[in-house]
Amino acid sequence: MAARRDAPVPHRRGRGERAGLDRAAIIAAARGMDPTTLTMQSLADALGVDRKALHHHVPGREGLMELLAADAFAREFARIRIDPGASWEDACRAYAAGMRRALGASGSLALQFRAASDVAVAAVRPAEAVIERMVAGGFNEAAAGRALLLLTTVAGGFARDEVMAAQAGGHPQVSEFRALMAAERPDGVDALRRLDESDFEAFNDAQFAFDLDVLLAGLAASRPHETPEDTR
Repeated sequence: MAARRDAPVPHRRGRGERAGLDRAAIIAAARGMDPTTLTMQSLADALGVDRKALHHHVPGREGLMELLAADAFAREFARIRIDPGASWEDACRAYAAGMRRALGASGSLALQFRAASDVAVAAVRPAEAVIERMVAGGFNEAAAGRALLLLTTVAGGFARDEVMAAQAGGHPQVSEFRALMAAERPDGVDALRRLDESDFEAFNDAQFAFDLDVLLAGLAASRPHETPEDTR
């Protein structure tokens, strides 16, 4: 008599496992929804799944918002192109403009942005290009790395402030400043008062260009006078 063979055990789907449901599908569905009203339940309804299925991939609404912010940032940041023959200054400007544009593309989600693996991958090549151009321009790799971090901080911080300024009520710090000026009317701040009453704007293209000009001027002053490119 032939030995009995055990029948194969059929695969049982784990909680939240469903054909076609993964993080990519979740993000794709959420992209077309209004982030201000998006909930785990509304997304589950759009996907035709139980809300518990989403929690297998996303812990909650805050995690979902972070995923969407990272997705928008990564897709826009990946568009940055830095010419291999660009000057180090132009490479820095292209990188900073790309950072600002990528966070701006996230809209209100930029305020919930957290670095993720796909974001890191998107940022690798532009970051490498900046360091390469800075080394060719006379900086050592350590100085170029520090400059890249400073550039990221300045551009990223500006972009987030710009997003806050575009929201209803404007940037909270600006609103608080104007409320203080109106309520307390402090003496001896005539220059600040004139600026506040003028068309001066803190978060626009002119301010961003000024920030980069100052940053690059400081970096140029720290660079050796003779560079590898100067000796060609």
